[in-house]
Amino acid sequence: MLAWCFFLYAFFTMKSVYRISLLALIIGLGLVLLFNLWRPVALNFGQLSNLAFPKSSAGQFAFAVIGDNEGENPFYADLIRQISQNQDIKFLLHVGDATASGTSEEFQALKKANAELGLKIPVYFVPGNHDLTTDQTGQIWQKEIGPLWQSMDIENTHLVLLDNSNRKIGFEDAELSWLENDLTDYANNKTDNSLLIIAYHRPFNYPLASILGDDETKTSRASNEKFLKILEKFPPDQIFTGHIHSYADYAMPLAKDTEGKTLKSAPVTITGGGGQPPQSALGGLLKPKYHFLKVTVKGKKITTEIVLAKTE
Repeated sequence: MLAWCFFLYAFFTMKSVYRISLLALIIGLGLVLLFNLWRPVALNFGQLSNLAFPKSSAGQFAFAVIGDNEGENPFYADLIRQISQNQDIKFLLHVGDATASGTSEEFQALKKANAELGLKIPVYFVPGNHDLTTDQTGQIWQKEIGPLWQSMDIENTHLVLLDNSNRKIGFEDAELSWLENDLTDYANNKTDNSLLIIAYHRPFNYPLASILGDDETKTSRASNEKFLKILEKFPPDQIFTGHIHSYADYAMPLAKDTEGKTLKSAPVTITGGGGQPPQSALGGLLKPKYHFLKVTVKGKKITTEIVLAKTE
């Protein structure tokens, strides 16, 4: 206390020029002290911020696509192990018929098998016709898997998962209304770098369908036409389907002129190589059979790589 009194007496009795200099020195030392105290806190805060909000290479990622395994089998197990060991793959897109008949026990067994095979990434499913055999209302699916249709944004990609599994229905009217609203929101908010990817189980309008036959009914054909009218307004960058136990790429017309010439189309990839015996449709016996696709997104570019099961 006595020291403080002496300091204050000396401070106020010294010449003003000395008093100003001393005051500046005190302020300077105070700022240096404050900076050194705050710096480690600021650095730690920055590290915590980086952990909470990691920097992302937007528009650059990879994911896997598989379909038609109908439960666990040796080929599916091999493919899931390969996916699990690939550090580049961010998630798995399953394009339907994950189970043989869609019971709760089958869904739970598949999820357990995926975990035992080392699969730790998210899995996004679309319903296949086998997945809704036991319960065509979709209640078991929604309990064990989630919504019958939904969308999500991953990096620069808007991923839309749809249900056309029932050939007697195709895409439900409520589903198509939801889809148009969802894609309208996407279109209103997209950037120059945005991508739209759509997935559903049963492909249609594929090459030679009129000769080889397809899996459509009068009602599902009508729903397909409504679906294409929506996609004509919001063309996707890629569509993935399954159902045919093979691999094929084709361009699906979205709009034609009066002479039948295609004005707009969407790229479709059929990838149903998850483990069920291959079909001859679309040259299935000549194409890669048991496989998954590794899809790489880099900016606006989408590339696919066929990865074969090693057990073939």
